[in-house]
Amino acid sequence: VLLLALFCTQSLGQMSNLMLSVKEGLPAKTIVGDLGAVLSTPSTGFFISESRDSYVFRDLEIDADTGIISTVVVLDRESRDKYEFVAATLTGEMIRVRIEVEDVNDYSPVFPSKEVELEISELSPPGSRFQLEGATDLDEGEFSTQGYSIKESEMGELFHLDFRMGSEKLHSLDLVLNSKVDREAHDFFTLTIEAFDGGIPARTGTVQVNIRILDENDNPPVFNQSEYHTTVREDAPIGSIVSQVLASDSDLGDNSRITYEINRRQSDPNHIFSINETTGFIYLSKPLDFETHPFHELIVTARDDGAQPEYSSTFVGVKVLNINDNSPTISVLFLSETGEADVSEEAAVGDYVARISVSDPDLEEHRITVSLEGGDGKFTLKQTDDFLYALCVNSELDREERDLYELRVQASDLGTPPLSSEMLLLLKVSDANDCHPVFEQDVYTVSIAEDVPLGSSLIQIPARDDDEGINSEIRYSILKSQQDGLFSIDPNSGLVTTAAVLDRETQMEVWFLVLAEDGGEPSLSSTATVTVLVEDVNDNEPVFQQQLYNVSIPEHLDIGSCFLQVRQRNFRI
Repeated sequence: VLLLALFCTQSLGQMSNLMLSVKEGLPAKTIVGDLGAVLSTPSTGFFISESRDSYVFRDLEIDADTGIISTVVVLDRESRDKYEFVAATLTGEMIRVRIEVEDVNDYSPVFPSKEVELEISELSPPGSRFQLEGATDLDEGEFSTQGYSIKESEMGELFHLDFRMGSEKLHSLDLVLNSKVDREAHDFFTLTIEAFDGGIPARTGTVQVNIRILDENDNPPVFNQSEYHTTVREDAPIGSIVSQVLASDSDLGDNSRITYEINRRQSDPNHIFSINETTGFIYLSKPLDFETHPFHELIVTARDDGAQPEYSSTFVGVKVLNINDNSPTISVLFLSETGEADVSEEAAVGDYVARISVSDPDLEEHRITVSLEGGDGKFTLKQTDDFLYALCVNSELDREERDLYELRVQASDLGTPPLSSEMLLLLKVSDANDCHPVFEQDVYTVSIAEDVPLGSSLIQIPARDDDEGINSEIRYSILKSQQDGLFSIDPNSGLVTTAAVLDRETQMEVWFLVLAEDGGEPSLSSTATVTVLVEDVNDNEPVFQQQLYNVSIPEHLDIGSCFLQVRQRNFRI
């Protein structure tokens, strides 16, 4: 209770700081310092803020009467580098104590392993660096790792070490090559690297580095010929052997194992040929065509299997032998305005319908026969040059009779064996405006009541035109009428309707001409006569001829005597 009271009065008493230090590794009972060193007046007793089972009382002994601090065990900075606690005197003075454990050189640099295997290419240039794992030292400051050396002095001609200290003890250790190595002279080296710290005497650690010099590929493959030439028939089957290339390499192992390939960037981009990468046999992969490629140039590369492969190239020329494997080619150019396969029915005999050209890439001379089938004699072929023909009209055409002809043009070469080809032409006969519109009747008679309302349908008189397209489009009109304005006609359908009131009492019969005109240029037309009989309806009351009649009658006139006759006006009934 008294100790608690003393510490609770801390804010009222004086606070002093005591900074002490002790080296690690000293024997137990080493005196560290005196709590009373910072007091203005001597004290006869001290209280410590730490409990008896804390790390302070585990490693240190503090005399409560004298204030002398000493070690209980051998201190290890790497385990604990400082101790802190608060002490109080019986008079209420407070002392904040901090004890620093000073480092001593009690650890040696240690490499991660005792031996390191390192492989270096014999082609590595001077200055090449090979990273190694550095040694670690648990000490700090000057007692940590300070540098490295190669113990074998004779190795200094070939190697040296480059060491850089980074932050947080991170070391960068490189083995640097001073001069080129030659595997054929020395294929293996052993050297010892020593790490040392800054202690006096310095502590050291070593690692053995076993260096294996790797053989490198310093000899390229060599072909047994600078160029290869061969021939192959253009009908050779796929998979046929075309040629073989052969190269050798004076290196050993993988460095002498050769792989062949065709350089596609410089030759054979379409993969016409393939090569066995081991044997060097060149095969046919796709069909040959003398007409498009009579000669093929291949760039074949030989590559060894070294880590850094060496290459050599050679030229392979393949000549393709021609055979008759192409049928004649037929090309047709129609001479119509649209370029389509059609001919006007107005075409005269001898007019050109199309130009036909034939060719055969197999033959140096154009020895081709051409014939025409079909068309019922309406068309014929006329040769205009060695390989040009004209398709001509041979007799008059009538589209209304036949509007499509199926023609076959056949071309045959004189090769061995002979080959032929055929082209089917569907030739359309285009329309010309050579047909007049035709009514079903020349004269139409129709009856209609005189009281029909305006716009009533009277009759529809369609016409037919055997032409097609615009040439068959018919428009109707009333060309001539006995009395204008009574009737109208729809220009598209030919439907005749009333346009005025009809009156049989004034006109019992009306006739007019209907004109049907097609859309050709120039247009053709026909007419038909329409007679309209107006039927009577009871639409008039009786009317006397006079409104007033005066008559004198003699007296004594006999009964039944006629003394007056009245009449209605004369209407035709």
